[in-house]
Amino acid sequence: MAFSMESERVVLVLTDDAQNCDGTVTCLSEDGFSPAVYHNAEEILGVCEELVPELVVIDVAESSLDVASSCRFLREQYTGPLVVLAEHADEMFQVLGLEMGADDFVVKPISATLLRARIRAVLRRRQLAETGEDATITLGSLEVDSGRREVSCGGKSVDLTSKEFDLLWYLARHARTVLSRDQIYEALFGLEYNGVDRSVDIYISRLRNKLGEDPSRPQLLKTVRGVGYLLGG
Repeated sequence: MAFSMESERVVLVLTDDAQNCDGTVTCLSEDGFSPAVYHNAEEILGVCEELVPELVVIDVAESSLDVASSCRFLREQYTGPLVVLAEHADEMFQVLGLEMGADDFVVKPISATLLRARIRAVLRRRQLAETGEDATITLGSLEVDSGRREVSCGGKSVDLTSKEFDLLWYLARHARTVLSRDQIYEALFGLEYNGVDRSVDIYISRLRNKLGEDPSRPQLLKTVRGVGYLLGG
């Protein structure tokens, strides 16, 4: 594939159908990126070190390409921003992609304007995370290290996805403060909460499970009924 190495804003696009991602490629190009299209995750990882992408996008027509497996495979080596675009994806399909490491999951069709906004939001959040002051927050037996993006609880390492860590770090920075679902959703996805999406609740549940909480009587990550969630109350 011919590609200009002089570009400073490389985006690698993984797709199951080159024609399907034409709109995405055009949108990225118009926003100042230099997109390069590939058809398997192995190729993406093979060029990551050389091209140093600002972003990786998985763009699929339906669910013919195993999005969850691709996310998981890429996340074994690639730690940068990762966005998934898929047509007519149901809620569980979206949640699975996010759980496997995607920073955002965009359901197509979507306008070019909104797609650009979603991508910018992902990049902005990542930039803030990388340029912000590294810190470690300790709440009882829980320790969250923002610099290393590592978590331990009760002296044991806790393996979190990228989005799970983002959620826990946000909660830790606002420890002992009740946060509404709206606040958490906006912090995680950079979008206003639509009142329907249950992603926050699913992430909270998964966090509790990984932190070893009793789901019926959580002690560390609590639900404040009718209001939101509280870490370290």
